[in-house]
Parts: sequence; structure tokens; C-alpha cells
Amino acid sequence: MEHIFTHRIPPAEQPAYKASEVAAVLGVPKTTIGAWCFGQGIGSGRSFKPLVEPADAVRRYLSFINLCELHVLAVIRRHHLINMTTVRSSLDYVRKELRQDRPLIAQEFMTNGVDLFIERTSQLINVSHNGQTALRGEFQQALERIDRNAHGGPVRLFPYSRISSDVVHQPKAVAIDPQISFGRPILLSAGVMTAVISDRFMAGDSVAEMAQDYGVAEIDVDEALRFAQRFAA
Repeated sequence: MEHIFTHRIPPAEQPAYKASEVAAVLGVPKTTIGAWCFGQGIGSGRSFKPLVEPADAVRRYLSFINLCELHVLAVIRRHHLINMTTVRSSLDYVRKELRQDRPLIAQEFMTNGVDLFIERTSQLINVSHNGQTALRGEFQQALERIDRNAHGGPVRLFPYSRISSDVVHQPKAVAIDPQISFGRPILLSAGVMTAVISDRFMAGDSVAEMAQDYGVAEIDVDEALRFAQRFAA
């Protein structure tokens, strides 16, 4: 992971991640992340404008804030596969109603923003009651994996470490915090990068040995390894 941190910009807003790194963290194709953040086919007959404003569009780097936005955005594509034109229209509607430039990470999105989004989406496509309920639940689960400061700003993300449709029981062992290890994924209970745990495992250290060294449960080390393997893929 490269880092191009600059002074005066808060850590959460620093351009720190490539699209490929964000794609690995979120389990979303790199081309999808690229389209969401940098657009696709701009200038051609058929173009797709970005859904998220990247931290550095010129050098094509994303921030922790962008990562959180994409984490929430990925929910509606994980199972529901809502057309991105509909998503764009719905987000524009929520942005206007909440008076927020970045509605996906606004504190208000947790309260009435989700309902506004679903309301608008339902006006544009045929969404069943069961579909609305499922989408609302997944939004809430995704938003609860973002820790916030006293002002409501995102400060820590617990990415999904398992490729599973069960978002309710996904553990929160792995975290991304722009203030720790330059925003690299860490095993939070140990404060150690998942990449370090993976390197030790590949070098022959057992899960039990590392759990004892770091004073954590073996299940947490297993989770860090599971995430690191996906992150490195």
C-alpha cells in the first residue's frame, strides 16, 4: 500500500488508497470501484460519471472517508443489484434533502437518510416490501460498522472479513483506522497489521503462538488471517 499523505489535511481525508486496495478490503471488483470513483467512458457516447468524489482524482487515490462511503454503497450492490442510474438519482435526492455533500457518511443518514433513499428508490423501480426491509437492514448493519467521533465523522471502519451473505454475525476483529498504521487493516485487539500476522503464519508461526504473543484469542488471529488472505488476493 502506497502512502502520499500531505500536511494540513485530516488523516481521514488523506489520499491513501489505490482502487485495487479498496476493492480488496470491500470485496468489490476493482473495475467497479474505479467506475464509482473516477467514472467510466467519460467523453464517449456512453459515459458513467463518478458516484463518489475521490480524494485525489488526478493521481487516482482514495481516502478513508471514501472507503467508508464505498463500504455503504457496496451494500446496495451486494445482493440487491440496484441499477446505478437509480442509485445516482436516489443519492442526489438524499443529498438535497439532508443538505449533505456526502450523504452516505452523514450522521443523518443513519436516522432518516436510509428511509429517504429507499423511498426514492422505490419510486424509481419496483421494490417489494420484503426487498425494502432487507435493504434497510443491510444499510443499518453497514452503518453500524463505522465508528464515529463526537461530531459524527467516521474514525474507524470494521470491514466485512468474510465473504458471506450473513452480515449480522460478521465479526469486528479487523479494523481500519487512519490514525493507526497509516490506515492499513489491523487486528484491533492486538494493534497489529493483518499483513504482519499473515507474514508470520507463512513463516511458520502457529495461530496459537501468535495468540499468546499478542494476548488475544485464537479466533481473532484466525479472522485476521482470513482477511489478510483476501486482502492480498
